[in-house]
Amino acid sequence: MNPHILMVLDHNLNPDKYTKGQLEANRDDTHAAYDADNVGAAYAYSAADAAALATATYDAGYWLNGYFKMTGENKQDYIDAINKDK
Repeated sequence: MNPHILMVLDHNLNPDKYTKGQLEANRDDTHAAYDADNVGAAYAYSAADAAALATATYDAGYWLNGYFKMTGENKQDYIDAINKDK
C-alpha cells in the first residue's frame, strides 16, 4: 500500500484532516520516493500535486483513479484502511 496515495485518498475523503504543509510535504516525499519508471508513478505524483495545490484546476480524484488503474491496486483496500482508524 502506497502511503502517499493513502494520504491523498484520505484527504479527498476528509478534506479538513491535513494542513497545507502536510499535503505539500507528502507531495515532496512522493516525488523523492518514486522515479518515473515505476508503474503509476506519474499518477502518484499528480495525485499528490493535486492534493497539495488543492485547486479546482487539479482533480486529485482523477489522478487517484488513474493510479489504481495503472497499478491494479484495490481502491477499496485503501478506503478500508482509512476507515479502520476511525
